[in-house]
Amino acid sequence: MNIQTRDEGTGSEYARIFRLLSAAKDEAQKLKLNNLTHLTNMALLQVVIDWDGIDPERELDVNLEKLIGTKTQMAMKDASNNLVLIDCH
Repeated sequence: MNIQTRDEGTGSEYARIFRLLSAAKDEAQKLKLNNLTHLTNMALLQVVIDWDGIDPERELDVNLEKLIGTKTQMAMKDASNNLVLIDCH
């Protein structure tokens, strides 16, 4: 069970960051900026890990790909149609 402290974000804040990073990743892909695409993928993964408050090194059974898919759906459900869902691969 996660107990939110003053320094932690809410679900809507994580969703907003996720959408912004997804949009940045999409633009980096369009411009063929491979290093930036890789960095945004890493940032998206970190947002998902922080959002759920998990430690992937300690929780070996965590399926990060499935978790990313779930968080993508949550973040994008209220987003406008101009944002593209991230590719988990």
